[in-house]
Amino acid sequence: MKKRLAALALALCLTLPTLTAAAGAASYFPQYTGSTASIAAALDALGADPSYSSRAKIAAANGITDYRGTAAQNTRMLELLKKGVLIDPAAPAEDDSPFFPAYTGESPSIAAALSALGADPSYSYRAQIASANGIAGYSGSAAQNTSLLQLLKQGRLLKPGRSAASAASGGVLAANLSRVSFLRQDTNTCKATSAAMAVNLIVGGNRYATADMIYSGVLCRSLEGELYTGSDGNVYRTAYKTDSYVGSLGELQAAIDAALADGLPIVAAVHSSSTRHHWIVIVGRDSQGGYLAVDPARNGSGSMASQAKSLTAMGYSFGLTDYATPHYGYISFQR
Repeated sequence: MKKRLAALALALCLTLPTLTAAAGAASYFPQYTGSTASIAAALDALGADPSYSSRAKIAAANGITDYRGTAAQNTRMLELLKKGVLIDPAAPAEDDSPFFPAYTGESPSIAAALSALGADPSYSYRAQIASANGIAGYSGSAAQNTSLLQLLKQGRLLKPGRSAASAASGGVLAANLSRVSFLRQDTNTCKATSAAMAVNLIVGGNRYATADMIYSGVLCRSLEGELYTGSDGNVYRTAYKTDSYVGSLGELQAAIDAALADGLPIVAAVHSSSTRHHWIVIVGRDSQGGYLAVDPARNGSGSMASQAKSLTAMGYSFGLTDYATPHYGYISFQR
């Protein structure tokens, strides 16, 4: 990492101390892979504010002083953006996650685990944590503490005071949920539209539309094994369990929990009282520990974050019920 920073500093005529100081605990714009030579156009393509005032703030955050919009300054920012290391001053820092860091120790005590992470282990604070995570009437019982510890080990223990909208997992979800646009489905394209939104969350930009997920009239036919480079620089392989995949409720929920623990979206098959066959994107957990989802059938616009709602509140349950037995398909992503 130090070699990478040094190389960047040399190439961009920035000193290493300046670049390192700017990068500490920072959040970055998604990597730009287009061909434009304009920093404003590149930012706009990623859904970021391309205005002069916004660019001035970005320049300052990246160690480019006295920004005047010169060709040299804009070229520096564009080079950083293409490398995926342009700091976004408007994005929350990594330690602003709504979740406690995952506990990797061996203590069976939630108080000891919290203390090991530098968090307040007191009873009163644990009661607040329990409430934030849907555990009502906290009394410090063994069962309650075990539930809290399990969530903490999975990296899914919400901090007190966090809202449902802030409860998306870390990773690309936390980085991109507010940047990627909500897509409204056409008739019978819920799965393709959900897949497009999920892939956009992975890559960190509005690059794919419903039509991109339809091949020769078949929805999502070619997704199995497809590779996408995430905004975090990792390569993700797609696993597509089709409509005809029977699976099980336990398998689907395990896949969802694994995806959220890794900060990744997952497309899931659901049904409700009004539809027996539908697909949505799971993007996190609400303050009660339930799933947050984005439904392509909703009327709406704006970011995916603005459209994230509780799965329970939307009336959905997992599985396609237009078969003799429910089918539990999903579209997931793995490094």
